[in-house]
Amino acid sequence: MWAHWEVPRNINAERTNMNATLKTLLPVMSVTALLVAGNLVYGQASAMPGLTLADDLKTTAVPLVPGYVAKHPRLLFAAEDVAALKKKAEAQPELWAAVLDSAKRATASPPTPEVVTSGETYWRIERVESGALAYLVTGEKRYLDGAAAWMVAHAREPLWGNDYRPNLDLEASWYLYHIALAYDMLYNDLDPVDRGIIRAGLARHAKAIYDSFDPAARKESFPFDQNHTYIPATALTTAALALLGDVPEAQDWLKRAYAVMRRCRYALGEDGYYYEGCGYWSYALQWHVRYADLISRATGEKAFDLPVLRDSWKFALYLSLPGAPYAFDIGDTGKWVGTQRAAVLPNSFAMLWGEAAALSSGAARTTGDLYQARKAEHGYPAAAFLWFDPTVPPTPLEEIKPYCHFSDHDVVAWRSDWGEDATCCLFRCGPPEGHLALAKLAQMKDWTMDPGHVHADIGSFWLYAKKAYLATGTGYTSLKWTRDQNTLLVDGQGQATDGSYWNALGFPYEKLNQARIDRVHLADDYGFASGEFGAVYDRVAHDLSLRRSVLMTKRWLLVVDEMAAPAEHKLTWICHADGEFKPEGTAQVARVAKAGLAVLTLGGAAVKPTMGPTTVDGGDGVGEKRPTLRGYQLTLTMKQPAKAGRLVNLLIPLSDREEPPEVKAASCNGDTISFALAWPTGQAETVQLDLKPFQPAAGAPGPAKITVK
Repeated sequence: MWAHWEVPRNINAERTNMNATLKTLLPVMSVTALLVAGNLVYGQASAMPGLTLADDLKTTAVPLVPGYVAKHPRLLFAAEDVAALKKKAEAQPELWAAVLDSAKRATASPPTPEVVTSGETYWRIERVESGALAYLVTGEKRYLDGAAAWMVAHAREPLWGNDYRPNLDLEASWYLYHIALAYDMLYNDLDPVDRGIIRAGLARHAKAIYDSFDPAARKESFPFDQNHTYIPATALTTAALALLGDVPEAQDWLKRAYAVMRRCRYALGEDGYYYEGCGYWSYALQWHVRYADLISRATGEKAFDLPVLRDSWKFALYLSLPGAPYAFDIGDTGKWVGTQRAAVLPNSFAMLWGEAAALSSGAARTTGDLYQARKAEHGYPAAAFLWFDPTVPPTPLEEIKPYCHFSDHDVVAWRSDWGEDATCCLFRCGPPEGHLALAKLAQMKDWTMDPGHVHADIGSFWLYAKKAYLATGTGYTSLKWTRDQNTLLVDGQGQATDGSYWNALGFPYEKLNQARIDRVHLADDYGFASGEFGAVYDRVAHDLSLRRSVLMTKRWLLVVDEMAAPAEHKLTWICHADGEFKPEGTAQVARVAKAGLAVLTLGGAAVKPTMGPTTVDGGDGVGEKRPTLRGYQLTLTMKQPAKAGRLVNLLIPLSDREEPPEVKAASCNGDTISFALAWPTGQAETVQLDLKPFQPAAGAPGPAKITVK
């Protein structure tokens, strides 16, 4: 499981103060002008939230479909759907077996009061949902009795989660959501006494979350982008829908939760990219899918028709890798076991099936199937079973282009193909929560932007090839340092508020928003992207122009960095790897099992190389500082400061014991980079890259000419 984010109580005021400072630095524009300039694709103006949650609550109404309150079950399916679920269980034995396995675990003794209160195993509450579903499909009373006993044991406890934000945060939300679903499914079969105990427990804990969202009583603004807001809001929605008709206050709970989620949904990016990385995509974004499922059924709205849900498959697919660690470890992704990198294998990818079913998306179905083949869903089996729709045909993978530009967040993913031996490249050069967040932040005055799991990695690259992760990330860290990423240092210093848990806060988002990819050419033979990101170093160097261009092919990755500034500066180029860098001829080579990464400097400013282990501030809590070894790094630092400079480096994946090619006739001056490679196999390759700006057009030739003989 992904550890939840720990926040000391005295940090909240600091976050709010930083956000207030950030907002004063936004351009003075009308909301309408900002929205038009941003070209928002969220929806019509009527769907956009107001200035504050309090404003929204004045006009919010949640129109339920006729007859919704009159019956149970109603949240995820109706009583008349049970017959179809029985047939589905027969047709999908693998998915159904996982549900039964989870349900059987709920037939054992329920957790003790101490375990319930601590929330130390809060994710296991899913078992009551599986138990309820198993009872409805099989009719076996042991599943009813087991689920009911677990629900009663939890409902009796007044405290859910006693660490961070008792009764309000992740532990309480998991309990509330799954118990509410099971209560709805089993409503007609629960012992009346048990039903009353469970109903009272749900109401008590729903009211606690409801009160926490009271805009009149709340002293702080809301982190609508954070899972610590939308997970409780989704849980409150679920409990409210389950208790409608039995608890009069449930109507108010639903209205407030609906208004909060409207703002949370609006804060999300517009291109399918999830800003916190693959780990939190799995852990957190599923709750937006759960909410969309519930509210679509309750109101008839097309709640899945949201960019981040409609295109979520792109994030899951293009950030995946064909082999270990199976996903780029961008953001707070990548748990390590000691000094060894652990695989990234999400256990809630079934949300892709939910999106596929709701949107008739063959691509989402394909991506969900891909993850299921890697590691079958066992963490949330009831959701996987219910969301999977075999009538949505998967899109053949070969029909999906193996490259993508996430234009809101300015992340480019390019890979040579979908095969196991593919070369996969990633380049990020955009603001932490996307370009359109600038307008949204101005529009929602009560939004505290909180990108706590974003790293100081603007301008970074990642590389997987030869069935190995070669240019890597350093995983989940507490303090976010630029030095831990494959990007640049300016005079030895990093981006934004370098070294903070919240690297992007306390630094003007308008500056971060100036980081953007403005030249892109993606094709089957190569990919090219170029971005400017000098403004993110404004704390270190004013009026700095810093551009990184990457040329991506199956055989290598070319990285060109260009600096221009009114004052002299030194750049430091950084590359991380899981193997130790050592000199081999004119290259610096990091070798891992059966593969290697060679870095060759082709030209530009004279640099001093330094190689050694990487030590990060490990941990997943605010203020936690555990020096931890995470692989190795190569740094190339300009020997002399300058007002203008260029660094040109070539990264070459190597097979086991393969030697790097010989570089010939490299020219790195002017607008053109050119070089030739003499490969050990006897092949000769020539490359010419035009760095001048261009306007991409369909069918137009790209900026590079590559010939292999």
